[in-house]
Amino acid sequence: IRPKSFYSSERDDWSAMEIKVHDIVRFQTSEHLVHFTEIPDWIAQAKSAQNYAVVRRMPITEKVPIGLRGNNRKERHACFINREAIMEVIRPTDLVGKINSGRAEHYMSTLNDVKRIIAEHRLLWGPTGSIGFELATGIKVTTPYSDYDIAIYIEEIDTAVLEKLFISLNSLETKLDVQIELKNVGSFILLDFIKNYSSGFLIRTIHGPQLCKVQNQTISFVSS
Repeated sequence: IRPKSFYSSERDDWSAMEIKVHDIVRFQTSEHLVHFTEIPDWIAQAKSAQNYAVVRRMPITEKVPIGLRGNNRKERHACFINREAIMEVIRPTDLVGKINSGRAEHYMSTLNDVKRIIAEHRLLWGPTGSIGFELATGIKVTTPYSDYDIAIYIEEIDTAVLEKLFISLNSLETKLDVQIELKNVGSFILLDFIKNYSSGFLIRTIHGPQLCKVQNQTISFVSS
């Protein structure tokens, strides 16, 4: 596993750089968004939807698929943004540097534990979901009941590494929702993988979910 090369571009040219699912994009105003469905009324009132959005899992072209979030779980809206309208891209991996014991957020203690454990496994990772959004934007969107969503980035399947990682993270008191992002393939839930990698686990790809299994450290599709 070579974590530092998961993202192939380190440039600040947002129109040319690699953009991936979970990345948070900043834009100047909502006028730059492209909608193919009716625009919900809540978008005008939600601070979290005015200048930031999260990249969705779809094919990414000159129109980047994004999701806007509102003030509660029910307020979500899928739309697109043209690449040239993106002012900044914030990756989950960029947020790890913001995790420290001196901050007062309720989730910081758990994230510090996660940071320590994943560092021991030398993997690339970052917080996603509402916690990641709040860290990236400074906009308060979490509650004490928010999920602890994290993404871990790998370039190839190593069952032994993932099993050890699962044991380590599962030792924490807080329940984590851990997604593994496999380069050029898609993502899967770590718990699902651990339970079912030899019989069939679900990988979410840009073209939809696929049932897969692992044999000799190689992923293959399961025939329907």
